Amino acid sequence: MINGYRVYDADAHVNVAPQMWEDAALVVEGPDRGSLTLVDPDARIRDLDGLGIDVQFLFPSTLYARWTSDPRFEAALFRSYNRFIARQTRAHSKRLKWAGLIPLREPRESITALDEMLKLGAAAAVVFGTAGDKMLSDQGFNDFWDEFARCKLPLCVHMAASFPPFDGCVETFLDAYALSMALPAQMAFVALLGGGMMDRYPDLRIAFMEFGAEWIFYMVGRLDHYLARDREIQPNVLNAHMPARTMREYLRSGRVFICGEMEDPLMKEELMLKGEDQLLYSSDYPHGEGRENAGQELLQRNDISENEKQKILYHNPIKLFGNI
Repeated sequence: MINGYRVYDADAHVNVAPQMWEDAALVVEGPDRGSLTLVDPDARIRDLDGLGIDVQFLFPSTLYARWTSDPRFEAALFRSYNRFIARQTRAHSKRLKWAGLIPLREPRESITALDEMLKLGAAAAVVFGTAGDKMLSDQGFNDFWDEFARCKLPLCVHMAASFPPFDGCVETFLDAYALSMALPAQMAFVALLGGGMMDRYPDLRIAFMEFGAEWIFYMVGRLDHYLARDREIQPNVLNAHMPARTMREYLRSGRVFICGEMEDPLMKEELMLKGEDQLLYSSDYPHGEGRENAGQELLQRNDISENEKQKILYHNPIKLFGNI
């Protein structure tokens, strides 16, 4: 708890360790390193106690988005990670939750990986903004999405430089944060909401993690501005891929969640656009962006109600991920 508020950290990470790719016995590291990599799960729990975090949802390193151009090797890496994280969280399953990686670029492996991670106890699936150079709505992924819809897990789209064509535009870290790591959120938004997948899969819940939240205003306004006009001027065959409702309606449906920044000056407007039940808190621990105090930053705000603060810190992640 932080100042009497229960805290569900909706987006934290596990740093890369060689043990993620081994089935052999784990090598014990120092306690700090062991927490960051989850080689020592007890150390992570001690860190959570120190940070006042009751429950933490774990995602892999974003390096997984671009580790290899070989889809089959990527699938092997993803499934190995899923086994590792399942094994390491088992003793603390009430406090450490995890999302399983989906190797979309290898269609047969994607369904097998989904089946396996369900058996291992995953509480969500994680993809990046694109699957390499393909949009998430690519027709080649339809069999997977049909199968995924049956399992009722939430889908988390996590920040990463997943779209290779952006590489030529990036020279500095600032370029990366503004372009290659940020724009895939908008590509995923177009694919999942603009591509009609919210209609095709009426139980689908989606969360956008670590992209911030300000971009949502632009995408909602842009897509809603053109929806009606595009239906009139484009060939009828394309209308099958169009959304049945406006972006604003999807955002207010209770099925679209966003991890925002707790110091975001537009948070009040984000709550007005989406509703107060769909904004999530995250620490991004143990990444080095200084979000460990994000919970305190939220509690110090005077433009957000106490009820909204408690929802962001705890109740909204429960709506997304399910009861603990």
